[in-house]
Amino acid sequence: MSRLLPIVCALLVLGASVALAAPTATRLGISADPHGAMRYDKTALRAKPGRVTIAMRNPSVIPHNVAIRGKGVKKLGKVVLKGGTSTVTATLKPGRYVFYCSVPGHEQAGMKGVLTVR
Repeated sequence: MSRLLPIVCALLVLGASVALAAPTATRLGISADPHGAMRYDKTALRAKPGRVTIAMRNPSVIPHNVAIRGKGVKKLGKVVLKGGTSTVTATLKPGRYVFYCSVPGHEQAGMKGVLTVR
């Protein structure tokens, strides 16, 4: 048993280090404008580095989605109709990203925001 004690201690320390280094998971929520304007209810979001999920409710009659772009990342959520939720998830490093609607013309009309990861 005394020979196993150093090994058990080393495994406990290693396990604690791995648990402390586990990436953070952040879930953020936004909504499309319910009256059909080409905008989200938020234009700025913040998250910690790691796995980030943005869920966008669509109360509008116009189809929308949510997507993330920047620093080599480009992820698209599915386009949803009224009552649906579009979700996008990406593993993000510190920096600035754009979240936007990828339906043609929507981002250009103003349906976008900045996601700051730090």
